[in-house]
Amino acid sequence: MRFGEKRFEHKKTFVLVLVLAVLLSFSAHELLFWKSSALSASAVETGVNIGVYWDVNCTQKVSSISWGNLTPGDTRQVVVYVRNEGNQTLALSLTPLNWNPASASQYLTFSWNYLNNVIEAGKVLGVRQTLHVVSPYTGSFSSFTFDILFEGLDHLPTDVNRDGVVDMRDILILIINFGDTPMSVGWNPNLDLNKDGIVDMRDINLAIRDFRRKLE
Repeated sequence: MRFGEKRFEHKKTFVLVLVLAVLLSFSAHELLFWKSSALSASAVETGVNIGVYWDVNCTQKVSSISWGNLTPGDTRQVVVYVRNEGNQTLALSLTPLNWNPASASQYLTFSWNYLNNVIEAGKVLGVRQTLHVVSPYTGSFSSFTFDILFEGLDHLPTDVNRDGVVDMRDILILIINFGDTPMSVGWNPNLDLNKDGIVDMRDINLAIRDFRRKLE
């Protein structure tokens, strides 16, 4: 081997070592979501009299939502249009279900813009859904799926005791269950009003916002 060839081999070895060092400088959780995320999606389910569409004219139905490639700390938003296809006013409720793997719900936070959630018959509501990946990430999965259930309710979600009006009884129920998570004994998902996995001040604030409100 000539001197120039030996120098080239040393240089190539140095580059390979440098690349390896760079790769090792990233922790496993940072690399995890760089993989193909073809399975990073949500199937969309609807209750009676609710339709979900990609366009405001309601011509393209939504059957699934792809969240794309995500890394820890990322936030992704998707807007869909929901139409009340019944003949009475409904309150819209969105619920994430069937997380796969089940541990995904610990690292992914799903939420949606909750204001103006009452839809009159025949009306269309733009809904912005948000998915956030917590950081640091300590999970072991590289892809995920979950379902999003869109329901039209005959009561306001903040009317947690279903007596027809949002009042101090509802706020008191939320206070009594403050801090509850899906791991808590007696967990009631209906009290997690913003569907972020915990009953906290955000949920109480939503009930306060709707104080004395009825579904009309």
